[in-house]
Amino acid sequence: MDLKLKRVVMEVFGGCNYTCQMCPQSNPGRGSNFTRKMKLTEFNRILDEIVPKYGHPQINLEGSGEPTMAKDLPEYIKSVKKRNLKCFMYCNGARLNGQFMRDVIDAGIDFVRVSVIGYNSEKYKKWMNIDNFNLILKNLNDMISYVKETKSHTQISTYHLITDNNKIDEEIELYKKNVINKV
Repeated sequence: MDLKLKRVVMEVFGGCNYTCQMCPQSNPGRGSNFTRKMKLTEFNRILDEIVPKYGHPQINLEGSGEPTMAKDLPEYIKSVKKRNLKCFMYCNGARLNGQFMRDVIDAGIDFVRVSVIGYNSEKYKKWMNIDNFNLILKNLNDMISYVKETKSHTQISTYHLITDNNKIDEEIELYKKNVINKV
């Protein structure tokens, strides 16, 4: 059987710096054996196994953990890009600032999706369990500016989970106004 994969999700870091109420990792949480960082040597070994057997899938650097908790995350991205694979990441965006953010983009990440659950500071704090709404907007704006400045091909996206199905249209409009239009 000649199986070609379109996407492989590899959790490079199992822990998280958030305790979002909708996340299965937060309550009751994961055991310590799931919250570790995958060693770069193991990551490379798996990539070397994937390409000849399964083609050239997109590699997503996430799972239930927060990939930006890996301080050497740019090295994982470089490993993916060295093999001519697309590299995606879904994260909370809190650590994507300063030199770390620049290093992640310079490493060649293709796509970064930042979860912004909540359309204002109050709702963000309620759902993400941390008062980082303004930090995330700043980080998003800084990432967008750096991508433009360096002419990087990195795409930046946000993700919002509807929190009240009785107010879908209102939530969408507030999210557009307070997040999308500000970044």
